[in-house]
Amino acid sequence: MGMKSEIDHALESHSIWLKRFRDFLNGRASFDVTRTGVTDQCDFGKWLNQEGYRLMPEQLHEDICAAHATFHRIADEVVQKIREKRFAEARLYIASNGLLNRASEQLTKSLLNATLREPHANASARKEVPASTQENPATSPDPATNPDPPPTVPEP
Repeated sequence: MGMKSEIDHALESHSIWLKRFRDFLNGRASFDVTRTGVTDQCDFGKWLNQEGYRLMPEQLHEDICAAHATFHRIADEVVQKIREKRFAEARLYIASNGLLNRASEQLTKSLLNATLREPHANASARKEVPASTQENPATSPDPATNPDPPPTVPEP
C-alpha cells in the first residue's frame, strides 16, 4: 500500500473510533471506557505504532503521536466528567467547536499533511518497531466491551 492509501485507511480508522465514541455518549452503543485514554489499542494507534512508524519520517511520526495522545486524553476527560456528573463541562468538550473536535481536527490535519510526503530515507532504515510500542499479549486488555450501560449527557 502506498503512503496516501495508508493515511486514508488511518483516517478512516480514526473516524470509525470517533463515531463509536459519539454513539456511546448518546446512549446508542456500548464502549470500553477503560481504553478511552489508551493510544495503542485503537486501530489507528496500532497502525501508527507499526506501519506509521515505518512509513513516516521520525519528526512527523512524533508529531502525529502527540496529536493522537492529545485526542485520547481529551476523550478520556469527557468520560471522567460524565462519571463525575459534570455534564455541562462534558457537553462543552463534545460541542462542534469543543476540545474533542478540535483535537480530532488537529490529528486529521497532521495526517493529511503526511499524505503529501514520501517516507524519509531514514524512515525506510527503521525496520524494527521499538519494543515500547509493541503490544504485549499478556497485558492487553480484554476486547470485551464495558458491561456498564453507556452514560448519556443530559440536557440542562
